[in-house]
Amino acid sequence: MDLSAIGNDSERFFRTMLQLSNSPILITDAKARDNPIILVNPAFERATGYRAEEVLGRNCRLLQNDDRQQPGRTVIANAVRTGTSCDALLRNYRKDGQMFWIRIYMFPVTDSRGDITHFVGIQHEVTAETEFVHALKEKQAFIDTSPDVYLKVAADLTIVQVNGAFEAISGWSAAELVGKNAVMLIPPERLADARMQFRTLLLQNEPSRFNAEYTCRAGDRITIEWTATRTEAKDHLLLVGRDITAKQVAQREAARANAQVASILGSITEGCFSLDRGWNCTYMNAKAGEWLNRRPADLIGKNLWDEFPQAIGGAFYDTYHHAMRTQQFSQCEAFYAPVGRWLEARAYPSDDGLTVFFLDISERKKHELALVYSATHDSLTDLPNRSACLQTLSRRLGTSGAAREEVAVIFIDLDRFKEINDAFGHAAGDEVLEQIGRRLLGFSSDTCYPSRISGDEFVIIVTGDGEAKVRILALQILDSIAAPIVVKEREITLGGSIGIALAGKTNMSADDLINQADTAMYLSKSKGRHAITVFNGDVNNWNLRRHRLRQDMLHALHNGEFLLHYQPQVSLMDNCVVGAEALIRWQHPEYGLLSPSAFLEIAEESPLIVEMGAWVFNEACRQLRHWQELGHSLQMSVNVSARQLASRDLPGMMEQAIKGHGLSAHFVKLEVTESMLAQDFDAAAQVLAALKQKGFRIALDDFGTGYSNLAYISRLPVTAIKIDRSFVTGLTVDKTALPLITGIVALAKSLDLTVVCEGIETPEQRKLLESTQCDSIQGYLISRPLPAEDFYSGFLKTRFM
Repeated sequence: MDLSAIGNDSERFFRTMLQLSNSPILITDAKARDNPIILVNPAFERATGYRAEEVLGRNCRLLQNDDRQQPGRTVIANAVRTGTSCDALLRNYRKDGQMFWIRIYMFPVTDSRGDITHFVGIQHEVTAETEFVHALKEKQAFIDTSPDVYLKVAADLTIVQVNGAFEAISGWSAAELVGKNAVMLIPPERLADARMQFRTLLLQNEPSRFNAEYTCRAGDRITIEWTATRTEAKDHLLLVGRDITAKQVAQREAARANAQVASILGSITEGCFSLDRGWNCTYMNAKAGEWLNRRPADLIGKNLWDEFPQAIGGAFYDTYHHAMRTQQFSQCEAFYAPVGRWLEARAYPSDDGLTVFFLDISERKKHELALVYSATHDSLTDLPNRSACLQTLSRRLGTSGAAREEVAVIFIDLDRFKEINDAFGHAAGDEVLEQIGRRLLGFSSDTCYPSRISGDEFVIIVTGDGEAKVRILALQILDSIAAPIVVKEREITLGGSIGIALAGKTNMSADDLINQADTAMYLSKSKGRHAITVFNGDVNNWNLRRHRLRQDMLHALHNGEFLLHYQPQVSLMDNCVVGAEALIRWQHPEYGLLSPSAFLEIAEESPLIVEMGAWVFNEACRQLRHWQELGHSLQMSVNVSARQLASRDLPGMMEQAIKGHGLSAHFVKLEVTESMLAQDFDAAAQVLAALKQKGFRIALDDFGTGYSNLAYISRLPVTAIKIDRSFVTGLTVDKTALPLITGIVALAKSLDLTVVCEGIETPEQRKLLESTQCDSIQGYLISRPLPAEDFYSGFLKTRFM
């Protein structure tokens, strides 16, 4: 099919028809990697439950989930490979997991040159038809394998159909019987009576039962108990019977089969019991007895609700009654206190009553609770995390009226904690945080709720106490923090700066109260640290200090007080230095050397960040050119701020800068974070695309901490990703961390992206990363950020080992 000649009006017509079609239709891009979906119509969304944005960019195989062993998939794969049309039957799965059958007609679309550009798939749901065909096949299979005798006879006694059981009993094969007259089976002395009986049966509307004697091929005679039913064709009889001459043998076989079923049910890993319609237990396997703490023999014949009265009115009671009442499958999971277990029950109704299969899911529930716990608690300190803190604070502040108690927030920031990381590494810092967390956990009570909200910041929610008691508690907390901590056989003493905010009976949000306490904490730091400040009107003067720092920053830029430090990036394969990340520092005349955490937030609040970013870029380019002149080739990574990224002039400015320094753009890697992109994704993507077109490398920093996914990355003109340190930190303690990193790297490689792992602090972490295809690493194991001269002497002048 060639659509290249279709005009705009025709294209609109086809798109309108596509939207109005009641048949689910999807179109894939045959020229793109993995043949992704590029268009679906509303009928497709209704049929599958997926919204268009959930499937665009993904391969059609998502509709089969893990059900890949289907002949229809092979048909489609061959058609895609050969560029031909096909018609295939598939088991698909809706978004909610429900399976349905479709018949899909797929054909290629070509351009004016005859090249295949797209594949169009038109689907028709055939669930009912397919299941009906399967049901017919199953019915015929049941007839063919049934121990009962099946015989269909026409009005003239011609045999139309027999099953395997009749073949076995009579000694004749179906081929020898079908089309022959049933007279061959009837003893001669009974032939006249048989003809008359047959005519009578054809006149009856209701099924009839009778016994008849027949002659086998070997000459033996057997008696069969028949049930005769006139078919819809009116001139045929369907005879279903059994050989009652071997009834005792059949009974013994049935007993053996029942014993076999009981043996199977007794050996399965699920609990199983059956109930009659009066709720009396008719069967129970050993596993069910084990999980219910009862002997099966003691329950057979007993009423379920008499034996388990605690279940009446509960989830299991409601589920079983619903299944019995509606004759529909029902299931539930609930904790059953008398046996101390979480149980998942599946009830299957029948004419005889109910069969229940159930599992002990206590371990799974324990795991789920652990997941919930990990989602609301900090893994390092075991304290509630920021999310749990905000929820708890909002809940306590949300109480209205006279019942509301006073609520206070104690905001704690550890003093000079960064120096511990710098001196001893992040592992030592984590150990300090863990010990501080245990100390704060000791203050926990119904009215005192400690939490860790970020790196070295903690919040304690206090309920029911006035300012005086909260101050006393804060002093106790300071004393607890100040107690020496032994790390790597060295004794470390920490301080803490505390800010307190009191909500009292006034209406405040959780964020507002924490922000007030945070502001008070910063004032404590300005007092010399290890101090306590209660938020009040005077504390607002702290904002004036922040304003002053903003003004100092402007002068600092003009006075040359900013400088760059460089952190090396090393090839994981051969330890060669392949790059450096430029990181800004402020040599403040009063406060000394400040890291970005001390001033970058303030800079980002003003247009100054753009000027500062331009300075950083020019200085990094200047330094890179200097190192190149000394004979060293490496890539310079420069962080780009959100405000810079919002400027359409950024590509031109950066191109002019590299030309001024005599650099090639591909030696410069620009790092952006997902949070920046989230503000205006489309505008940011356009700026990045323009930068990439000019030759710059683009890296997505802190990958994995935001909204990263395949569709997200594929829409960005990135050339590299930096896996966030939070993944690396868990490598030696979390078994899922390495497979997760391996998967991220594989995803990146499938998109032709290079991968940098940051935050490498231990040899063990590096060793584990060698099993991945990660390209390069950076972190304190290699080096902290260094001044340019130290970077040169340590990593460029001599080869890094």
